[in-house]
Amino acid sequence: MKTMREYLLETRNLEIPKGDVSGDWFTKHNLPMVVICKCCEMSMILFSASVDEDGYCYCSCCTREE
Repeated sequence: MKTMREYLLETRNLEIPKGDVSGDWFTKHNLPMVVICKCCEMSMILFSASVDEDGYCYCSCCTREE
């Protein structure tokens, strides 16, 4: 598993800005603000998700269970 920060840097060469991120940033980069955990279906802000090798997002609770 990778953090979303690591995943975006490796797959899109895109760095997440520090501080507050506006909705325009998500639109500009064609990214959702909210994603759903593949395991438990909990919604979370994109930046708090972990990503597996297939590109699926997971919450911190489900990541700890592995």
